Amino acid sequence: MESLQVFWEESGMLKYWAILLLMLLCVYMYLMIRRVVIVYRGGKPLDKPEQEGVSVIITAHNNAEALRRNLPSFLMQAYDKFEVIVVDECSEDDTQDVLAEIQKDYPQLRSTRIYPDTKFRFTKKLAINIGVLAAKYDILLFSEINCRPATMHWVKTMQACFDKNTAAVVGYANYEPEEHLVATWRAFRFLRFLEMMVLVKNKKYIFGDGCNMAYRKSYYISNRGFAKNSQSYLGYDNDMVRELSKFGKIKMTKIPDTYVIIDKSDKKGDVNEISYYYASKMRLTMTERLGTDKGMIVRLLFYALAIYLVIMGLYPIYIFAIVAVAFLTDFILLNICAICLKQKKLFLTSFIISTIGFVYRWYWNGYSFFNRRKWS
Repeated sequence: MESLQVFWEESGMLKYWAILLLMLLCVYMYLMIRRVVIVYRGGKPLDKPEQEGVSVIITAHNNAEALRRNLPSFLMQAYDKFEVIVVDECSEDDTQDVLAEIQKDYPQLRSTRIYPDTKFRFTKKLAINIGVLAAKYDILLFSEINCRPATMHWVKTMQACFDKNTAAVVGYANYEPEEHLVATWRAFRFLRFLEMMVLVKNKKYIFGDGCNMAYRKSYYISNRGFAKNSQSYLGYDNDMVRELSKFGKIKMTKIPDTYVIIDKSDKKGDVNEISYYYASKMRLTMTERLGTDKGMIVRLLFYALAIYLVIMGLYPIYIFAIVAVAFLTDFILLNICAICLKQKKLFLTSFIISTIGFVYRWYWNGYSFFNRRKWS
């Protein structure tokens, strides 16, 4: 008690900054622990005796090789009542030949084609709309052709997450750990999924994932699809989560049978998903931005204040101990999240980006701001 009194008397105004640092530490740890609890508890599929029909919709533009490589994984799903619709977006390669070849072996494959027209601008949203209108079933399951389901039960398990009150379901998608030079991309997708789970738990329906998400056709039609923003590339997944939340529940699922694997692509012109994510955030209101970035803001304030107190000479050994507690806690809890999602070989990169990767975030925010025209 005497040493505490001496500390209080000798610290002057710095003691109040030290108290603020401890408060920030408590908030920091609360946010980390709450995230782990949300991820650990993740939703379970419903035990549905009946099986609803599912229409899998994929858009493709000059992706003949990816179609040949990945489309069979979508067509070989262990489910009785489903179809796969491929919308060809003005492809100039062998896409049509590949589709015709695969269709011989898989009658559940259907395709439609958009032809180039100088009078109209064709966007991904238009391609999705064409696929939706062609679908026979009410549950629409979306992915990309550079992806493939992790198991043969993807369709079955995703549809099992729906009940009469469910409007949309978002699943997990990531690169394989064996892929070369994708550590940052894997970490980004891992951390983004954790953030999405927390946001949905907080009833903030902001982000979707075009690689692995499903929603009901009836709600899409009632909402008039992308009528409010049909010409922008941004929002083909995020806008649907936001709009369809008016009709029912939005669910996140971490069940391994719902996972989708993404292929690393070296193809020029492919969408930079990190830039896409930060460009999408620029469309959010300030309140929504603060809601998505509050963890990063708390971390930034915590580290900045810790550095300030060390520079001012306020018992640096104790300040270092407080920072070490924060680091160790984050280290352990992030590893638990990775185990819950059965993710390997991404922990260290995710930890660096999650805790002190402020430069990384600023870079992509700046890059997306100065390149935002490409998304319009």
